[in-house]
Amino acid sequence: MSKVKLGVIGIGNMGSAHCQHILQGLCPEVELTAIADSNPARLEWAKENLSDSVARFATAEELLDSGLVDAVIIAVPHYFHSPIAIKAFE
Repeated sequence: MSKVKLGVIGIGNMGSAHCQHILQGLCPEVELTAIADSNPARLEWAKENLSDSVARFATAEELLDSGLVDAVIIAVPHYFHSPIAIKAFE
């Protein structure tokens, strides 16, 4: 079975922890392929701390439209979950 290509939307405290767990091999069936965050400082963190093979996007929509992921973790404030989840399901 091939690995699930995963994107993480929102890489604050929770999102960055999810990224680290995946990169530490705690989820061997998952490959982190993309992240998205609207905060330029968090994108810089991703550039410094994640592999160059992980694509970085400034918006959830860009990540979802990229075709690089099979699934996403939505790690943004709860009031933003619904529109992102609807777009992800599409």
